[in-house]
Amino acid sequence: MTDNAFLDKGVILGFCFFTDPHHRECRRYLFSGETEYFATEQVENIFRSAKDSIIEEHRSGVLRNIQQVKVNYEGELSESDIEEIQSEIDRDENSAWRYLEDFYDDKAGRGVYEVTDELRKVIREIEQRAEARQETLYSTFQGWLRISSHESVQDELTQLRAQDEEDFWIVIDAHDVAANVPGETELATTNPAEFADDQIKEEVLGATAIDSIQLVFVSKDYSPSALRNNSSDGSIPTDVSGDDS
Repeated sequence: MTDNAFLDKGVILGFCFFTDPHHRECRRYLFSGETEYFATEQVENIFRSAKDSIIEEHRSGVLRNIQQVKVNYEGELSESDIEEIQSEIDRDENSAWRYLEDFYDDKAGRGVYEVTDELRKVIREIEQRAEARQETLYSTFQGWLRISSHESVQDELTQLRAQDEEDFWIVIDAHDVAANVPGETELATTNPAEFADDQIKEEVLGATAIDSIQLVFVSKDYSPSALRNNSSDGSIPTDVSGDDS
């Protein structure tokens, strides 16, 4: 692990919302070493401004799934039912897709109404558990207020700025941490769209004091069985709510 990590908003939100597709990766990343975590002082505003829309989006995704299952299945769910339910979850349209796919992975032999009632409980808990995780996260990182505008660095990040203005400023903030805090610093992000691009990655690492970029995300190629078969997932610590979600 690196000495310091600057967190983009995707890592923060991914940790707070257990129905976020990247939640397990964000939780494992944030509790896996002695790293000092940094985020902008506006991080609380990021959480507050995004919270309601994320909750509504995730609740709607889970509710749509409940309705589809209750309409199309009855009695006990078979293994083939489970596979079919998982395959019909739209990864492009349902922002809670990974949570739902993992949720069904051990539900064969259980009744439709028992399973959907459990999902209704999930809907009720999204906000409460996000608030609890937010409090836990705030106790682990340091708020950061940019010391300098780094105009010369800004001038070099032409590709990134053209691609995504928000990510551009995240990099400037991460560079500010790297330039002013002892030790190695990495940028932790859930966004592979820009930061997995070799040209942009080379530009960022060449122009800034950032030592590395850590992608903390799950791709849409993910398979629910991968969780069961990946021994590293078994080491994920229990979160603030006392569960392992």
